[in-house]
Amino acid sequence: MSEVYISKKSFYDTPLGDDKAVVPEMRRDCYAVFACRHKFCRDVCPVYFETRDETTGSYGLHTSILGMAEGHVALSDLQDTITMCLECGACELRCPNSLYTGDFYGQSTTLVDLVRKVRRDLIAQGTPPANWDAVQKYIDQDLEKENGPSDALVKWADDLDLPNAGETMLFVDYFNAGQTTDVPRNAVKILKAAGIRFGILDKPYPTLGELYESDKEKWMVYAAQNIDALAKAGAKTVILVNPHDYIFFVREYPKYFNLPFDVVYITDYLLSLFEAGKITLKNELPINATYHDPCSLNKHVLNWEAPRTLIEAIPGISYKADDHIRQWDYCCGNGLNSFKRLKPDVSYKIGLRRFSMAEEVGAEQLIVACPHCLDQFTEVKAKSGSSLEPVHILELIAKSMGID
Repeated sequence: MSEVYISKKSFYDTPLGDDKAVVPEMRRDCYAVFACRHKFCRDVCPVYFETRDETTGSYGLHTSILGMAEGHVALSDLQDTITMCLECGACELRCPNSLYTGDFYGQSTTLVDLVRKVRRDLIAQGTPPANWDAVQKYIDQDLEKENGPSDALVKWADDLDLPNAGETMLFVDYFNAGQTTDVPRNAVKILKAAGIRFGILDKPYPTLGELYESDKEKWMVYAAQNIDALAKAGAKTVILVNPHDYIFFVREYPKYFNLPFDVVYITDYLLSLFEAGKITLKNELPINATYHDPCSLNKHVLNWEAPRTLIEAIPGISYKADDHIRQWDYCCGNGLNSFKRLKPDVSYKIGLRRFSMAEEVGAEQLIVACPHCLDQFTEVKAKSGSSLEPVHILELIAKSMGID
C-alpha cells in the first residue's frame, strides 16, 4: 500500500502535552477564534443548548488551547472539556474565520480536527478524556471482529448472492454489518432491482472513528487495507451506506492516500438511477414525515439535496419540511465518533430535542439517511415513549418500489 501513501504533516501531527509548548500555527488559529466576539459557534452548538456551559464548544476549546500557549493551563486540565464535542461541524460552518476570511485568506476553523488531536494527545500522555474507558471498550469489541471469523462480517448478505469483486462495489462497515443490517440489505435489493451489477468485500477492515481519535496510525493501517482491497476487487466506483464512512473516504483518506476509485453516497447514487429512469417509485406511502440530516453529510460535505428529492418523489407521502437553518444547527445526539459513550445523558437530551422539532411540524415519521441516527433515535423513542417513528430512507424507497 506504500505506493498510495502520502506523507502530509501539519501542526495536528505535533504532539501536545503538559510539558510541550503549543506550536505557533495552532496558537495563531486559536487566537483567531478567541478574538471573535460574535460567538456564532456557541449559538449553533447542540451541546451548549443543553448544558449552557461556555467552556465547551469551539470558542471554549480554542480559548483553552490558547491558555495552554500562555502557560495558564495544562493539557490534562482539558480532560472534561474535550468530552463535550459532538464533532458535528456546525461551528465550523458558522465561524467568521470560515465565513468572512476563508475565501480570501484560505483560513477556516477546523474544530473537529482539533478535538481529535487533543483526544489523541491526552491518551498518549496517559490522561485520557473522562469516561474514555467506555469508548475503549467499544473500540476493542470492534477490533475483535476484524480478528474473528471473516464470514461474520458479511453474514448480513448470506442470502443475497453477491460477488466479492466488480467495477462497482458496495462498502459496508462493521456497524451496518452487525447492528443495522436492514440498511445494507435494502441498499442491495434496490440496486439489484435497478439492474446494477456490484459486489462487496469478503473482508472489510475497520473504519472506526473512535480509533481515528485515539490511535491514528492503526486507523491508517486499516484505511490502507480497505483501499487496497477495493482496488484489488477492481473497483472504479465505491458506494457508501454509512455517512460516517463516506466522510472518511472523501475527507480523511485523501489526506494520506491516493484513492484509485470514485466514491459516492447511496442517496446520490440512487438519485442518479431515479433520474435515469432505472428506479420507479410507484407505491403510495400515506404518511406524514420530515427528514433529519446526518451531520456528516449536511455539515461536513454540504450534501443535503438528494435525500429530499427522493423523499418528495415518493407517491402519497406528506413531507413536512423542517426549517433548514435549524437542520444546520442540530444533531441526533450520537455525535460523529465517541460523544454518545462519553456523555450519554447529554446525548439523550440532544436526541429528545431533535424529536420535539420533528413533532412540532406534525410528523409521524422521522426519516434518516444514517444508521447511527437511526440507532440513536430508536433509543430516544424507547426511552421517551414518543409516538414519532424513526425510519431509514432506504426502507421507504424499497417499499415504494414494491420490493419485499
